[in-house]
Amino acid sequence: MEYPKIGQILMNKGILSKEQIIFIENQKSDKLFGQKAIDLGFINEEILLDVLSEIYRVEVVNLEFSYISQETLNLLPSQITFDYYAIPFFANNQIVKVAITDPGNLIAIDKIRNAIKNRKVMFYLAKKNEILYFLEIIKSKKYEIEQDPILKLNKIIFDALELKASDIHFETQENYIRIRFRIDGILTVTHSIDKESWLRIRTRLKIISNLDITENRKPQSGHTRIYLAGKTVDLRISTHPGIFGENIVLRIFDLSLGVKNLSDLNFNYDDFKWLKNIISSPNGIFLIIGPTGSGKTTTLYALLKEINSSNLNIMTLEDPVEYQIEGIRQLDLQDEGIISFADGIKSILRQDPDIILIGEIRDESTASMAVRAALTGRLVIATLHASSPYEGLRRLMDLGLRLSDFLPSLLGFFSQRLVRYKKENIYSGRFPITEYIAFNEQIKIKLLKYNDILNFKLDQTFKQSAEIALNNRLTDVKEIRRVFGHEYI
Repeated sequence: MEYPKIGQILMNKGILSKEQIIFIENQKSDKLFGQKAIDLGFINEEILLDVLSEIYRVEVVNLEFSYISQETLNLLPSQITFDYYAIPFFANNQIVKVAITDPGNLIAIDKIRNAIKNRKVMFYLAKKNEILYFLEIIKSKKYEIEQDPILKLNKIIFDALELKASDIHFETQENYIRIRFRIDGILTVTHSIDKESWLRIRTRLKIISNLDITENRKPQSGHTRIYLAGKTVDLRISTHPGIFGENIVLRIFDLSLGVKNLSDLNFNYDDFKWLKNIISSPNGIFLIIGPTGSGKTTTLYALLKEINSSNLNIMTLEDPVEYQIEGIRQLDLQDEGIISFADGIKSILRQDPDIILIGEIRDESTASMAVRAALTGRLVIATLHASSPYEGLRRLMDLGLRLSDFLPSLLGFFSQRLVRYKKENIYSGRFPITEYIAFNEQIKIKLLKYNDILNFKLDQTFKQSAEIALNNRLTDVKEIRRVFGHEYI
Protein backbone atom coordinates (compact mmCIF):
# COMPACT_ATOMS: atom_id res chain seq x y z
CA MET A 1 0.00 0.00 0.00
CA GLU A 2 1.26 3.51 -0.87
CA TYR A 3 0.97 6.07 1.91
CA PRO A 4 1.18 9.88 1.72
CA LYS A 5 4.80 11.05 1.83
CA ILE A 6 4.29 12.79 5.19
CA GLY A 7 2.67 9.66 6.59
CA GLN A 8 5.50 7.47 5.30
CA ILE A 9 8.14 9.66 6.95
CA LEU A 10 6.22 9.72 10.23
CA MET A 11 5.91 5.95 10.09
CA ASN A 12 9.63 5.54 9.34
CA LYS A 13 10.41 7.71 12.37
CA GLY A 14 8.15 5.52 14.53
CA ILE A 15 5.76 8.40 15.25
CA LEU A 16 2.72 6.93 13.46
CA SER A 17 1.64 3.33 12.82
CA LYS A 18 0.12 2.00 9.58
CA GLU A 19 -3.24 1.78 11.29
CA GLN A 20 -3.09 5.43 12.37
CA ILE A 21 -2.16 6.54 8.84
CA ILE A 22 -5.12 4.66 7.36
CA PHE A 23 -7.41 6.12 10.03
CA ILE A 24 -6.20 9.67 9.27
CA GLU A 25 -6.69 9.22 5.52
CA ASN A 26 -10.25 7.98 6.03
CA GLN A 27 -11.29 11.17 7.83
CA LYS A 28 -13.76 13.13 5.70
CA SER A 29 -12.16 16.56 5.56
CA ASP A 30 -10.72 18.97 3.02
CA LYS A 31 -7.72 19.45 5.29
CA LEU A 32 -4.28 18.14 4.38
CA PHE A 33 -2.96 14.94 5.93
CA GLY A 34 -0.69 16.70 8.42
CA GLN A 35 -3.42 18.99 9.73
CA LYS A 36 -5.81 16.06 10.14
CA ALA A 37 -3.13 14.22 12.14
CA ILE A 38 -2.78 17.26 14.40
CA ASP A 39 -6.56 17.60 14.85
CA LEU A 40 -6.74 13.94 15.90
CA GLY A 41 -3.96 14.45 18.44
CA PHE A 42 -1.54 12.00 16.80
CA ILE A 43 1.18 14.62 16.30
CA ASN A 44 1.81 18.24 17.26
CA GLU A 45 2.60 21.15 14.98
CA GLU A 46 6.34 21.05 15.77
CA ILE A 47 6.56 17.48 14.44
CA LEU A 48 4.65 18.42 11.29
CA LEU A 49 6.92 21.41 10.64
CA ASP A 50 10.01 19.25 11.03
CA VAL A 51 8.68 16.74 8.48
CA LEU A 52 7.64 19.45 6.01
CA SER A 53 11.05 21.05 6.44
CA GLU A 54 12.66 17.71 5.58
CA ILE A 55 10.46 17.10 2.54
CA TYR A 56 10.66 20.58 1.01
CA ARG A 57 14.06 21.59 2.41
CA VAL A 58 12.60 24.76 3.87
CA GLU A 59 13.87 26.18 7.16
CA VAL A 60 11.49 26.62 10.11
CA VAL A 61 11.21 30.15 11.49
CA ASN A 62 9.81 31.28 14.84
CA LEU A 63 7.62 34.38 14.49
CA GLU A 64 6.47 34.38 18.11
CA PHE A 65 8.87 37.14 19.10
CA SER A 66 9.02 39.07 15.84
CA TYR A 67 8.90 42.71 14.93
CA ILE A 68 7.81 43.20 11.31
CA SER A 69 7.68 46.72 9.90
CA GLN A 70 4.58 47.96 8.13
CA GLU A 71 6.69 48.46 5.00
CA THR A 72 7.68 44.78 4.99
CA LEU A 73 4.10 43.60 5.60
CA ASN A 74 2.93 45.68 2.65
CA LEU A 75 5.20 43.82 0.23
CA LEU A 76 2.42 41.27 -0.34
CA PRO A 77 -1.14 42.18 -1.36
CA SER A 78 -3.51 41.44 1.49
CA GLN A 79 -5.49 39.03 -0.69
CA ILE A 80 -2.46 36.76 -1.15
CA THR A 81 -1.55 37.13 2.52
CA PHE A 82 -4.97 35.94 3.65
CA ASP A 83 -5.58 33.33 0.93
CA TYR A 84 -2.28 31.52 1.46
CA TYR A 85 -1.33 32.36 5.07
CA ALA A 86 1.83 34.12 3.94
CA ILE A 87 3.69 36.78 5.93
CA PRO A 88 6.78 38.64 4.66
CA PHE A 89 8.89 39.04 7.79
CA PHE A 90 12.24 40.33 6.53
CA ALA A 91 13.36 42.36 3.53
CA ASN A 92 16.35 44.17 2.14
CA ASN A 93 17.33 45.33 -1.36
CA GLN A 94 18.16 41.80 -2.51
CA ILE A 95 15.83 39.36 -0.74
CA VAL A 96 12.44 39.04 0.91
CA LYS A 97 11.81 36.29 3.45
CA VAL A 98 8.24 34.96 3.55
CA ALA A 99 6.76 32.66 6.19
CA ILE A 100 4.15 30.16 4.98
CA THR A 101 2.34 27.11 6.34
CA ASP A 102 2.25 24.95 3.19
CA PRO A 103 5.45 24.89 1.11
CA GLY A 104 3.83 22.29 -1.15
CA ASN A 105 1.28 24.77 -2.52
CA LEU A 106 2.95 25.61 -5.84
CA ILE A 107 0.18 28.05 -6.83
CA ALA A 108 0.80 30.07 -3.67
CA ILE A 109 4.58 29.97 -4.19
CA ASP A 110 4.16 31.22 -7.77
CA LYS A 111 1.76 34.04 -6.85
CA ILE A 112 4.00 35.25 -4.01
CA ARG A 113 7.05 35.32 -6.29
CA ASN A 114 5.14 37.23 -8.96
CA ALA A 115 3.88 39.74 -6.40
CA ILE A 116 7.39 40.50 -5.13
CA LYS A 117 9.30 41.60 -8.19
CA ASN A 118 12.99 42.37 -8.65
CA ARG A 119 13.97 40.62 -5.42
CA LYS A 120 14.74 37.02 -4.54
CA VAL A 121 12.02 35.40 -2.43
CA MET A 122 13.08 32.92 0.27
CA PHE A 123 10.38 30.77 1.87
CA TYR A 124 10.25 29.64 5.49
CA LEU A 125 7.88 27.46 7.49
CA ALA A 126 6.03 28.91 10.46
CA LYS A 127 3.29 27.82 12.84
CA LYS A 128 -0.19 28.70 11.66
CA ASN A 129 -1.17 30.48 14.86
CA GLU A 130 1.94 32.70 14.63
CA ILE A 131 0.96 33.74 11.10
CA LEU A 132 -2.67 34.19 12.17
CA TYR A 133 -1.49 36.66 14.84
CA PHE A 134 -0.16 39.00 12.16
CA LEU A 135 -3.17 38.40 9.92
CA GLU A 136 -5.43 39.57 12.75
CA ILE A 137 -3.29 42.66 13.19
CA ILE A 138 -3.57 43.46 9.48
CA LYS A 139 -7.31 42.73 9.44
CA SER A 140 -8.05 45.01 12.38
CA LYS A 141 -5.71 47.71 11.01
CA LYS A 142 -4.11 48.12 14.38
CA TYR A 143 -0.52 47.67 13.36
CA GLU A 144 0.46 50.61 15.51
CA ILE A 145 3.26 49.81 17.91
CA GLU A 146 1.81 51.97 20.68
CA GLN A 147 -1.46 50.01 20.62
CA ASP A 148 0.10 46.59 21.15
CA PRO A 149 2.52 46.25 24.10
CA ILE A 150 4.02 42.99 22.84
CA LEU A 151 4.79 44.50 19.44
CA LYS A 152 6.26 47.52 21.21
CA LEU A 153 8.57 45.20 23.17
CA ASN A 154 9.64 43.51 19.93
CA LYS A 155 10.28 46.93 18.39
CA ILE A 156 12.39 48.00 21.38
CA ILE A 157 14.58 44.89 21.07
CA PHE A 158 14.73 45.37 17.30
CA ASP A 159 15.94 48.97 17.80
CA ALA A 160 18.53 47.80 20.32
CA LEU A 161 19.92 45.30 17.81
CA GLU A 162 20.04 47.94 15.09
CA LEU A 163 21.98 50.28 17.39
CA LYS A 164 24.26 47.43 18.58
CA ALA A 165 23.25 47.99 22.21
CA SER A 166 24.63 45.57 24.79
CA ASP A 167 21.83 46.12 27.35
CA ILE A 168 18.25 47.38 27.62
CA HIS A 169 17.20 48.94 30.93
CA PHE A 170 13.48 49.10 31.77
CA GLU A 171 13.34 51.55 34.68
CA THR A 172 10.09 52.13 36.55
CA GLN A 173 9.48 55.82 37.29
CA GLU A 174 6.54 57.25 39.21
CA ASN A 175 4.26 57.70 36.19
CA TYR A 176 5.97 55.88 33.30
CA ILE A 177 8.70 53.42 32.34
CA ARG A 178 11.97 54.89 31.12
CA ILE A 179 13.94 52.75 28.66
CA ARG A 180 17.67 53.19 28.17
CA PHE A 181 20.09 51.38 25.84
CA ARG A 182 23.76 50.88 26.69
CA ILE A 183 25.62 51.70 23.48
CA ASP A 184 29.43 51.68 23.46
CA GLY A 185 29.27 51.57 27.26
CA ILE A 186 27.07 54.67 27.59
CA LEU A 187 23.44 54.59 28.78
CA THR A 188 21.11 56.63 26.57
CA VAL A 189 17.35 57.21 26.95
CA THR A 190 15.64 55.83 23.83
CA HIS A 191 11.97 55.06 24.62
CA SER A 192 9.28 55.42 27.24
CA ILE A 193 6.10 53.39 27.80
CA ASP A 194 3.03 53.74 29.98
CA LYS A 195 2.52 51.63 33.08
CA GLU A 196 -0.41 49.73 31.59
CA SER A 197 1.73 48.50 28.69
CA TRP A 198 4.55 47.72 31.12
CA LEU A 199 2.41 45.19 32.99
CA ARG A 200 2.02 43.08 29.84
CA ILE A 201 5.64 43.56 28.74
CA ARG A 202 6.99 42.61 32.17
CA THR A 203 4.80 39.50 32.28
CA ARG A 204 5.88 38.56 28.76
CA LEU A 205 9.57 38.85 29.63
CA LYS A 206 9.12 36.72 32.74
CA ILE A 207 7.18 34.01 30.91
CA ILE A 208 9.70 33.58 28.09
CA SER A 209 12.58 33.38 30.59
CA ASN A 210 10.77 30.98 32.97
CA LEU A 211 10.61 33.42 35.87
CA ASP A 212 7.88 33.59 38.52
CA ILE A 213 5.33 36.12 37.21
CA THR A 214 3.80 36.48 40.70
CA GLU A 215 7.11 37.47 42.34
CA ASN A 216 8.00 41.16 42.16
CA ARG A 217 9.61 41.80 45.54
CA LYS A 218 12.71 39.65 45.11
CA PRO A 219 15.39 39.75 42.38
CA GLN A 220 15.16 37.06 39.72
CA SER A 221 17.35 36.12 36.77
CA GLY A 222 16.86 33.97 33.71
CA HIS A 223 17.57 33.78 30.01
CA THR A 224 15.85 32.98 26.75
CA ARG A 225 16.66 32.68 23.05
CA ILE A 226 14.51 34.43 20.47
CA TYR A 227 14.43 34.88 16.70
CA LEU A 228 14.02 38.50 15.69
CA ALA A 229 14.56 40.34 12.40
CA GLY A 230 16.36 37.40 10.86
CA LYS A 231 18.70 37.06 13.83
CA THR A 232 19.03 34.57 16.68
CA VAL A 233 19.36 36.51 19.93
CA ASP A 234 20.08 35.41 23.50
CA LEU A 235 18.59 37.58 26.24
CA ARG A 236 19.83 37.54 29.85
CA ILE A 237 17.02 38.86 32.01
CA SER A 238 17.49 40.31 35.48
CA THR A 239 14.70 41.75 37.63
CA HIS A 240 15.03 43.91 40.73
CA PRO A 241 12.46 45.71 42.92
CA GLY A 242 12.48 49.51 43.07
CA ILE A 243 10.57 52.21 44.90
CA PHE A 244 8.10 52.64 42.01
CA GLY A 245 7.96 48.97 41.01
CA GLU A 246 10.02 46.28 39.36
CA ASN A 247 12.97 47.14 37.10
CA ILE A 248 14.29 44.79 34.41
CA VAL A 249 17.60 44.71 32.55
CA LEU A 250 18.14 42.68 29.38
CA ARG A 251 21.66 41.77 28.26
CA ILE A 252 21.73 41.15 24.52
CA PHE A 253 23.83 38.56 22.72
CA ASP A 254 23.39 38.67 18.96
CA LEU A 255 24.30 35.09 18.06
CA SER A 256 24.10 35.82 14.35
CA LEU A 257 27.38 37.75 14.68
CA GLY A 258 29.16 34.57 15.73
CA VAL A 259 32.41 34.35 17.69
CA LYS A 260 34.95 37.01 16.80
CA ASN A 261 38.53 36.21 15.91
CA LEU A 262 41.16 37.37 18.38
CA SER A 263 42.60 39.56 15.62
CA ASP A 264 39.24 41.38 15.32
CA LEU A 265 39.10 42.59 18.95
CA ASN A 266 41.27 45.67 18.35
CA PHE A 267 44.10 44.70 20.71
CA ASN A 268 47.41 46.40 19.97
CA TYR A 269 50.21 44.20 18.70
CA ASP A 270 51.91 43.68 22.09
CA ASP A 271 48.64 42.68 23.77
CA PHE A 272 47.81 40.31 20.93
CA LYS A 273 51.27 38.71 21.06
CA TRP A 274 51.09 38.33 24.86
CA LEU A 275 47.70 36.58 24.68
CA LYS A 276 48.82 34.26 21.87
CA ASN A 277 51.88 33.30 23.89
CA ILE A 278 50.08 32.54 27.15
CA ILE A 279 47.40 30.33 25.54
CA SER A 280 50.12 28.30 23.85
CA SER A 281 50.94 26.80 27.27
CA PRO A 282 50.08 23.09 27.42
CA ASN A 283 48.86 23.29 31.03
CA GLY A 284 48.14 25.71 33.83
CA ILE A 285 45.31 28.08 34.71
CA PHE A 286 44.81 31.43 32.99
CA LEU A 287 42.27 33.86 34.46
CA ILE A 288 40.47 36.70 32.70
CA ILE A 289 39.28 39.23 35.26
CA GLY A 290 37.11 42.32 35.24
CA PRO A 291 33.57 43.57 35.82
CA THR A 292 30.46 42.88 33.75
CA GLY A 293 30.55 44.74 30.45
CA SER A 294 34.34 44.87 30.17
CA GLY A 295 34.42 42.50 27.20
CA LYS A 296 36.00 39.55 29.00
CA THR A 297 33.47 37.02 27.66
CA THR A 298 34.13 38.14 24.07
CA THR A 299 37.87 37.76 24.65
CA LEU A 300 37.35 34.37 26.29
CA TYR A 301 35.50 32.98 23.26
CA ALA A 302 38.01 34.51 20.83
CA LEU A 303 40.83 32.73 22.69
CA LEU A 304 38.98 29.43 22.39
CA LYS A 305 38.47 29.98 18.69
CA GLU A 306 42.17 30.81 18.32
CA ILE A 307 43.35 27.52 19.87
CA ASN A 308 40.58 25.32 18.49
CA SER A 309 42.01 22.34 16.64
CA SER A 310 40.94 18.85 15.59
CA ASN A 311 43.99 17.59 17.49
CA LEU A 312 42.70 18.88 20.82
CA ASN A 313 39.80 17.86 23.05
CA ILE A 314 38.37 21.20 24.18
CA MET A 315 35.44 21.26 26.59
CA THR A 316 33.56 24.11 28.24
CA LEU A 317 31.34 24.54 31.28
CA GLU A 318 29.00 27.50 30.96
CA ASP A 319 25.87 28.89 32.58
CA PRO A 320 24.48 29.28 29.99
CA VAL A 321 26.34 28.62 26.72
CA GLU A 322 26.49 32.02 25.02
CA TYR A 323 28.09 31.32 21.63
CA GLN A 324 28.52 27.96 19.93
CA ILE A 325 31.90 27.06 18.44
CA GLU A 326 32.12 24.22 15.96
CA GLY A 327 34.38 21.37 17.10
CA ILE A 328 34.21 22.27 20.81
CA ARG A 329 32.10 20.31 23.29
CA GLN A 330 30.16 22.91 25.24
CA LEU A 331 28.15 21.96 28.32
CA ASP A 332 25.36 24.10 29.74
CA LEU A 333 25.08 23.53 33.50
CA GLN A 334 21.30 23.84 33.50
CA ASP A 335 20.67 21.76 30.38
CA GLU A 336 23.01 19.01 31.58
CA GLY A 337 21.49 18.97 35.06
CA ILE A 338 24.87 19.77 36.62
CA ILE A 339 24.50 21.40 40.02
CA SER A 340 27.76 23.37 40.15
CA PHE A 341 30.86 24.22 38.13
CA ALA A 342 32.89 22.03 40.51
CA ASP A 343 30.70 18.98 39.77
CA GLY A 344 30.94 19.78 36.09
CA ILE A 345 34.75 19.83 36.17
CA LYS A 346 34.76 16.43 37.91
CA SER A 347 32.50 15.08 35.20
CA ILE A 348 34.42 16.35 32.18
CA LEU A 349 37.83 15.33 33.59
CA ARG A 350 36.67 11.76 32.90
CA GLN A 351 36.42 12.76 29.22
CA ASP A 352 40.18 13.40 29.03
CA PRO A 353 40.08 17.07 27.92
CA ASP A 354 43.21 18.95 26.84
CA ILE A 355 41.66 22.37 27.41
CA ILE A 356 38.83 23.36 29.75
CA LEU A 357 36.93 26.64 29.75
CA ILE A 358 35.05 27.51 32.95
CA GLY A 359 32.44 30.25 32.63
CA GLU A 360 33.18 31.68 36.08
CA ILE A 361 35.03 30.70 39.24
CA ARG A 362 32.54 31.58 41.95
CA ASP A 363 33.41 29.46 44.99
CA GLU A 364 36.11 27.43 46.74
CA SER A 365 35.10 24.05 45.29
CA THR A 366 35.17 25.37 41.70
CA ALA A 367 38.52 27.10 42.29
CA SER A 368 40.00 23.93 43.85
CA MET A 369 38.80 21.72 40.98
CA ALA A 370 40.11 24.20 38.39
CA VAL A 371 43.55 24.20 40.02
CA ARG A 372 43.48 20.40 40.25
CA ALA A 373 42.66 20.15 36.54
CA ALA A 374 45.53 22.50 35.71
CA LEU A 375 47.96 20.54 37.88
CA THR A 376 47.04 17.31 36.09
CA GLY A 377 48.18 18.59 32.70
CA ARG A 378 45.23 20.60 31.37
CA LEU A 379 45.07 24.18 30.16
CA VAL A 380 42.25 25.84 32.10
CA ILE A 381 40.84 29.21 31.03
CA ALA A 382 38.29 30.88 33.29
CA THR A 383 36.82 34.22 34.36
CA LEU A 384 37.03 35.63 37.86
CA HIS A 385 35.42 38.74 39.31
CA ALA A 386 38.33 40.91 40.44
CA SER A 387 39.40 44.44 39.56
CA SER A 388 43.16 43.83 39.15
CA PRO A 389 45.73 40.99 39.17
CA TYR A 390 46.56 41.87 42.80
CA GLU A 391 42.86 41.60 43.66
CA GLY A 392 42.73 38.36 41.64
CA LEU A 393 45.24 36.72 43.99
CA ARG A 394 43.35 38.07 47.00
CA ARG A 395 40.06 36.79 45.58
CA LEU A 396 41.43 33.25 45.20
CA MET A 397 42.69 33.35 48.78
CA ASP A 398 39.34 34.72 50.00
CA LEU A 399 37.70 31.70 48.36
CA GLY A 400 39.74 29.50 50.70
CA LEU A 401 42.78 28.56 48.61
CA ARG A 402 46.32 28.85 49.94
CA LEU A 403 48.86 30.69 47.80
CA SER A 404 51.07 27.60 47.76
CA ASP A 405 48.15 25.51 46.45
CA PHE A 406 47.31 27.50 43.33
CA LEU A 407 50.40 29.56 42.48
CA PRO A 408 52.38 26.66 40.92
CA SER A 409 49.65 26.21 38.28
CA LEU A 410 48.84 29.92 37.74
CA LEU A 411 49.85 31.14 34.27
CA GLY A 412 48.64 34.68 34.63
CA PHE A 413 45.89 37.28 34.88
CA PHE A 414 44.47 39.38 32.06
CA SER A 415 42.15 42.33 32.61
CA GLN A 416 40.60 44.81 30.20
CA ARG A 417 38.23 47.76 30.03
CA LEU A 418 36.54 49.04 26.89
CA VAL A 419 36.95 52.69 25.90
CA ARG A 420 35.52 54.54 22.92
CA TYR A 421 37.48 55.58 19.88
CA LYS A 422 37.45 59.30 19.18
CA LYS A 423 37.87 60.53 15.64
CA GLU A 424 37.04 64.02 14.42
CA ASN A 425 35.29 64.85 17.72
CA ILE A 426 32.98 61.82 17.43
CA TYR A 427 33.04 58.84 19.78
CA SER A 428 32.27 55.60 17.98
CA GLY A 429 33.15 51.95 18.54
CA ARG A 430 35.34 50.59 21.32
CA PHE A 431 38.73 49.04 21.91
CA PRO A 432 40.38 47.46 24.99
CA ILE A 433 42.73 49.10 27.46
CA THR A 434 44.59 46.23 29.14
CA GLU A 435 46.45 45.16 32.25
CA TYR A 436 48.15 41.79 32.64
CA ILE A 437 50.91 39.62 34.07
CA ALA A 438 52.37 36.22 33.26
CA PHE A 439 53.71 34.45 36.35
CA ASN A 440 57.16 33.06 35.58
CA GLU A 441 59.08 30.86 37.99
CA GLN A 442 61.07 33.77 39.36
CA ILE A 443 57.93 35.67 40.37
CA LYS A 444 56.34 32.54 41.87
CA ILE A 445 59.43 31.78 44.01
CA LYS A 446 59.50 35.39 45.24
CA LEU A 447 55.80 35.41 46.11
CA LEU A 448 56.00 32.11 47.99
CA LYS A 449 59.16 33.15 49.82
CA TYR A 450 57.76 36.42 51.13
CA ASN A 451 54.05 35.43 51.11
CA ASP A 452 53.28 38.94 49.84
CA ILE A 453 50.65 39.13 47.10
CA LEU A 454 51.74 42.67 46.19
CA ASN A 455 55.36 41.65 45.63
CA PHE A 456 55.36 41.60 41.82
CA LYS A 457 55.38 43.99 38.89
CA LEU A 458 52.78 43.80 36.11
CA ASP A 459 53.83 43.20 32.50
CA GLN A 460 51.51 46.07 31.60
CA THR A 461 49.28 48.37 33.64
CA PHE A 462 46.07 50.13 32.62
CA LYS A 463 47.94 53.43 32.88
CA GLN A 464 50.63 52.31 30.44
CA SER A 465 48.01 50.94 28.03
CA ALA A 466 46.02 54.17 28.23
CA GLU A 467 49.11 56.25 27.50
CA ILE A 468 49.82 54.14 24.39
CA ALA A 469 46.25 54.73 23.17
CA LEU A 470 46.54 58.48 23.78
CA ASN A 471 49.91 58.69 22.03
CA ASN A 472 48.37 56.91 19.03
CA ARG A 473 45.43 59.35 19.13
CA LEU A 474 42.88 56.55 19.39
CA THR A 475 40.89 58.36 22.08
CA ASP A 476 41.15 61.34 24.44
CA VAL A 477 41.82 62.04 28.10
CA LYS A 478 38.14 62.69 28.80
CA GLU A 479 37.21 59.17 27.71
CA ILE A 480 40.04 57.56 29.70
CA ARG A 481 38.93 59.45 32.80
CA ARG A 482 35.32 58.45 32.21
CA VAL A 483 36.29 54.77 32.38
CA PHE A 484 39.14 54.80 34.91
CA GLY A 485 38.82 57.99 36.91
CA HIS A 486 41.20 60.92 37.22
CA GLU A 487 44.03 59.00 38.91
CA TYR A 488 45.12 57.34 35.66
CA ILE A 489 45.81 60.46 33.59
